[in-house]
Amino acid sequence: MDNLQEISNMTFESSGWIIGFRTWTLKAYDTNNNLICTVNKCERHNYLKYVNFICTLKEKGYKLRECDRLQLKSGEKNFLMESYIPQAQRSDIYEIANIVGISKYEVDNIKNVSESEQRKFAEMIGLEYHELKDNLNKW
Repeated sequence: MDNLQEISNMTFESSGWIIGFRTWTLKAYDTNNNLICTVNKCERHNYLKYVNFICTLKEKGYKLRECDRLQLKSGEKNFLMESYIPQAQRSDIYEIANIVGISKYEVDNIKNVSESEQRKFAEMIGLEYHELKDNLNKW
C-alpha cells in the first residue's frame, strides 16, 4: 500500500433515517477535488462497505489517510463503531480478508509474518496496527 497515493478528502452520507435500514455512500476525492470513486452498494454490514471502499481506491491507485480510517471508525454518523472491532471473530476477519484477496491461510499465518507485513495487512482490511494486534492476541 506504500505505492498508493493518499486521497485528499472523503465524504460518507446515508440515505434513510432508521439505523439498520440506511444506505451509505462513500466518496473519495483527489487533490484537485475530482471524484476518485463512489461506493454505495448495499452490504450486509458497514464494515464490508468500508473494505470495499478501500479496495476500490486501491484499484484506482489511492488509499485512505489514517485520519479518514479513524473518522470512519469513530462512530461519527453511526457508520462504524470502533468499539465493535475488538468483538470481531476470526470468521469476520476471513470474510473481510477475502474481499481484498487474502486467503484464510494468510490470515491464519499473520501472527508469524514480519511487523511490516502485519501493518500492510491491517491497512488493507481497514484496521490500525494496534487493532490488528489486539485481535491477534485473542486468537
